[in-house]
Amino acid sequence: MSFKTSFKTGDRLYVLSGTHEGKIGLLKRFFPKKNQVLVEGVNMCTRHTKANPGKNEAGGRIRKEKPLDISNVALICPRCTDPTWIRYEVLPPSEEGGKKRKVRVCKRCKAHIDD
Repeated sequence: MSFKTSFKTGDRLYVLSGTHEGKIGLLKRFFPKKNQVLVEGVNMCTRHTKANPGKNEAGGRIRKEKPLDISNVALICPRCTDPTWIRYEVLPPSEEGGKKRKVRVCKRCKAHIDD
């Protein structure tokens, strides 16, 4: 089952619950089938790798992010800098014959997030 989200790659996200509660990071990737997001610098794990001389890869410990459930994160509004919910607003077409635009809007301060 695939899910839709109001987050875009590069958005600043705030972790609402879990062991990493209160941390902030940028959205790197979204996994719609699993309903998860990969947030930069949050939910780090250590992976031990073996050296592979055939591919010239050194062994050692690698730190990388693990995905979080999408229900545990909220978008940070760029204007009011608080975690917020998002609503959508349809803007009228421009005078130059453009199309209608659908933009994300902060529910707290009513600022456009996509501009």
